[in-house]
Amino acid sequence: MGTAHQPAIEQILFKRLSPERLAPYLHVEGNLHDAIHLYRWNIDLSGAVYEALHVFEVLLRNALDEKLCLWNASQPDPNHGRLHLADWLLDPSALLIRIVGRDIPEARRRALKSTTRRPEGQRDPHHADILAAMSLGTWRFILPSRSDAGKQRLWDEALNEAFPYLKRTPRQLEHAVEGIYRLRNRVAHLEPLINSNVQAQLVNMRTVIGAIDPDLLSWFASTERIGSTLQERPSSARN
Repeated sequence: MGTAHQPAIEQILFKRLSPERLAPYLHVEGNLHDAIHLYRWNIDLSGAVYEALHVFEVLLRNALDEKLCLWNASQPDPNHGRLHLADWLLDPSALLIRIVGRDIPEARRRALKSTTRRPEGQRDPHHADILAAMSLGTWRFILPSRSDAGKQRLWDEALNEAFPYLKRTPRQLEHAVEGIYRLRNRVAHLEPLINSNVQAQLVNMRTVIGAIDPDLLSWFASTERIGSTLQERPSSARN
């Protein structure tokens, strides 16, 4: 598009994107041209964050799931006079029902919708289907808490083993996942990231992944685009 048309498209964008959506960018830049440039960069950053979150969440949930399966299989089921199954999503122990019991039925409903749409026809969701339908909020909530002895027990008996290279305290780990979770919500709701400390959450992602496996961290660091995208922030908008 030629420069002669640029002011026209900027006015169209101001109307169609809405003054309210562009307001944070105008506040930083002071003029519409640079605000739209910053808005476009924010989209690039959101994409880079979402890509990193995709990897982060899968690695975190699989590490926790492995230990939860082992732990759940060691828990007695007083109602049936046996131990629970390793599949904690289909046969959760009493403690897991208390901590994340409400999340499991909702994940199962989402998984059922997904399996219904499969070309081979409907089937009951498997463990992997339900696990994939769990939210990042579940993994944030299951980590230890000062006010919840049950979560602390679960950490002591199982979940700490998911992070064999952890160099921080469990509370610091939980706070790192909390920060990432909040960033994930901003991205999911298309909110501006220009005043968010995205760099700090990238550090948190690296910390958590490195606590699971340093080799995974090396791979993650070689693929994530957050760092390079942060460096591409329009010069007029740099702090």
